[in-house]
Amino acid sequence: MEFNDFVNAVLHGGAITLSIFILLVVLSVVTWAIIIGKSVQLRKEDQNSGKFVKVFNKATSLKSFLSKNQKRAPVDYDLGILFEEIMNESQQFAIQFPDAKWRYTADKGLPEHLNEMLDRTMDRVNLQMRERREKSLAYLATISNIAPFLGVLGTVIGIINAFTAIGKMGSAELAVVAPAISEALIATALGISVAIPASVGFNIFQYRVEILSQKFDRFAALLRNKLENELVLEHESSSDIGNESF
Repeated sequence: MEFNDFVNAVLHGGAITLSIFILLVVLSVVTWAIIIGKSVQLRKEDQNSGKFVKVFNKATSLKSFLSKNQKRAPVDYDLGILFEEIMNESQQFAIQFPDAKWRYTADKGLPEHLNEMLDRTMDRVNLQMRERREKSLAYLATISNIAPFLGVLGTVIGIINAFTAIGKMGSAELAVVAPAISEALIATALGISVAIPASVGFNIFQYRVEILSQKFDRFAALLRNKLENELVLEHESSSDIGNESF
């Protein structure tokens, strides 16, 4: 089928069919725009987080690394944001509660209030980052669901037009019904062609978002361990550490 035949089938399909074709084309443009934008976003975020982790693992002091990391690159990725939020919370706590009790033991490390604050901060940042990563994915899911039905609707209207043409012409010859049948098949094909990339993109991005969430959780656990050791060693005297029982 040539492009001119496709255009003629669309233009002669009536207002409803033409509206369906236009809507499917718009949905296709939106789908590919989301796929391209989300691919760039997640790839960039994963690369920036990977570079950050490599530098983070070499840091001997979290406090000194905080200022160095801000100078290294803009912090617009999830692990860097989490690191800054956690460090700011812990530093503010140390300033506001200078008499807090720090325990260098197996069951008690950071003050209980600080532990709860850090937990809430990690949960908040995790939700914010997940919301940012999943943004626009609902559009892909919706398009993948409705596009086939729009194609079927166009198909049904095309078949109706075919029977209408038969009734007007009083003949069921191929030349009479072919344009309407062609219109119907094009609507089905276009609906499927819009739904497939939307569905594939949604599933792939959902998987990548889950992988990034797992990396976030692993880094959060690593950060908490390093932060707890550093804070306890900073605020607990060496004599107290030596007298603690493990």
